[in-house]
Amino acid sequence: MGRKSPSMQRDEQLTVYNQFLLESTIGAEYAQLLQHPVPGVYVLPSDASSLIWYGLMFIRVGIYQNAIFKFTLSIPRNYPDGGCPDFDFQSGVFHPLVDYVTGQLDTRSEFQKWRRDINHIHNLLMYARNIFHTIDTTHAVNQEAARLYRHDFEKYKRRVQDSIEACRQEALNPDPSDVHGIRTGEWQTAVMRAAREQIFEPELKADSESGSSAQTSGMSWVKAGTYEPFSKEDA
Repeated sequence: MGRKSPSMQRDEQLTVYNQFLLESTIGAEYAQLLQHPVPGVYVLPSDASSLIWYGLMFIRVGIYQNAIFKFTLSIPRNYPDGGCPDFDFQSGVFHPLVDYVTGQLDTRSEFQKWRRDINHIHNLLMYARNIFHTIDTTHAVNQEAARLYRHDFEKYKRRVQDSIEACRQEALNPDPSDVHGIRTGEWQTAVMRAAREQIFEPELKADSESGSSAQTSGMSWVKAGTYEPFSKEDA
């Protein structure tokens, strides 16, 4: 086999460099989330590709209170120059900005152009969470949800509750396709109690032993009958 031409070698080097740059950029984005987490949002990169992130979102207040939504984040191969990452909820999320069938979140109104030095995945996750607190119907992709929100709010709330219940059940089903898929389960008191004991009992035991072995006698550095410090009785 002949030697590669200089142009082929340069192309290969450029490919390796671009891949390294992409991985470094994505790693920095994830590190930012670890340092400044979005409340109620948890993400984990896929085992198969760092361009796919699995997520779980908990909504604690508002119309969508107690909702648990699974989602997938798909990052472009030329990130951060390739536009806004795709944000796909599980199907069945009833919201004006979410396609009910595909689960795709509409990001065009918020990120008309993804700016590499300004926009970050942290911003996207904040936006995705906030749509459940402030309902926007002006850029709706689910027209039925927008219509009910504006004209029949009680029915809208019923549809939302049905959606929440279905999505909570779906969130409990493990995804076997990736070992990094976030798994959830029903609360098990016995399991959590055992985990709590494993975490806190060694620390409590160490504190107890430290307290029992603390020094109970020693030399005073204040002369008796005075307030003079660093003094002792004359020999």
